[in-house]
Amino acid sequence: MSSFAHINSTSVAHSFLKKCTFSNSTSDGARNSQIQYAQFRGTPNEDRFAISEEWELGSHVWQFLAVFDGHGGPTNAEYLANNFPSHIRQSMERVFSETRTQQQQPDIVNNVFTEKAVSDFLKRQVREFDDGLGNAVKALCPNPAGNISDKEARELYRVHKEVITRARCGSTMASVLIDKSENRMWVCGVGDSSVVLSCKNSTDSKRKSVLLNTHHTGHTPQEYHRVTLEHPSHERGNIWLDEEERIFGTLSMTRSFGDFMYKLPPFFTAKLFCLVPSTAMKSVESVLKYNRTPPYVIADPFVRFVDLAGLVSKDENPMVVIYTDGLEALAYKLSTLLLKGTESSAPSPVDVVGAFLGQPLHPLTWAPSKDYTDALPGNNEAFALMYNLFTKAIPDKLGAHLMANGNDSDKRAEDLYIDDVTVLVFRPFPTSNV
Repeated sequence: MSSFAHINSTSVAHSFLKKCTFSNSTSDGARNSQIQYAQFRGTPNEDRFAISEEWELGSHVWQFLAVFDGHGGPTNAEYLANNFPSHIRQSMERVFSETRTQQQQPDIVNNVFTEKAVSDFLKRQVREFDDGLGNAVKALCPNPAGNISDKEARELYRVHKEVITRARCGSTMASVLIDKSENRMWVCGVGDSSVVLSCKNSTDSKRKSVLLNTHHTGHTPQEYHRVTLEHPSHERGNIWLDEEERIFGTLSMTRSFGDFMYKLPPFFTAKLFCLVPSTAMKSVESVLKYNRTPPYVIADPFVRFVDLAGLVSKDENPMVVIYTDGLEALAYKLSTLLLKGTESSAPSPVDVVGAFLGQPLHPLTWAPSKDYTDALPGNNEAFALMYNLFTKAIPDKLGAHLMANGNDSDKRAEDLYIDDVTVLVFRPFPTSNV
């Protein structure tokens, strides 16, 4: 029987833990049990996540949670994780405080946080934050038509490496802005990371899970056609090379932070972005060849309002799960395994995530030593979901990945590649640790 058990060892198990970051209720205390996180760091690790501190505004308590899946390198995702949550908080305090002042009613702040007002606010902030990344690069070359020498470009890159790198790299975002005082939530995302709401059915205790955001990739028909229609018809064969659902055959995301190779004229790629070491160097050649009428990628986010207080009850044990596409890949793999050899249709990745959410760790899967099992986080739905999907979907590949010594051939390294996985779980109704 093929399972992780046959390659089980203390060293392999500890290798798994070394690649994981997670919240641990035994150390974090009951006050943090409402939000849990877990991350498996692939090679290289380009995922980041953010859990802001709570803040008060207008007698409401707010919190911002997000996962960022970087591509082309981690720099953009790292910058977002470190700066975007505080940008949201500071912008909220400025914008909504100004609204209250303009209306000259001290209590009006409680009425300005409408579904539309906050939704429009989030859309503006995402676009403005991303524009800032691109404008910082354009400011380095205020007259690109006048051109600059390769020597001048290299000096610009040396002095402004971070500015250029975070614009060249890209990142998805799946996030929620929570009004904890009224149990309201705004979902905001670009790219293909996910926000899922999962609740237990009252009849059979099975979970019903719903994807709350739209994925922005060439696989989404609406996005595929949007990109196509925004450019001249004769470009279609160049945008979607060989009918692939990747822009210029290189980028699957149609909306993201960064990725300014696809947003700015090719001059910036030829002179600056080409200097950035990247995990996606082959895209430079394609961008230079096919970039004619940018932008091909935008940062306009998907935003949805969810009234949790009116939609779900505590008895349904609701959970909001935010995760990068590494977890979705595991869920998709598992969905095909569950239905292998049957005529039934495979469950969606969202259904798989819901089915495994809230399930306990399988203690006999990996139990090489007591110190290993003692290190596992107790009552952490985020870690349990990630752990169980790994050990159910790709047990053999995971074991081989963890045992690899890093000296294998490029082909073997490619075969053993595992994407980063980041999961946040938010409980609208807090539970106590006992």
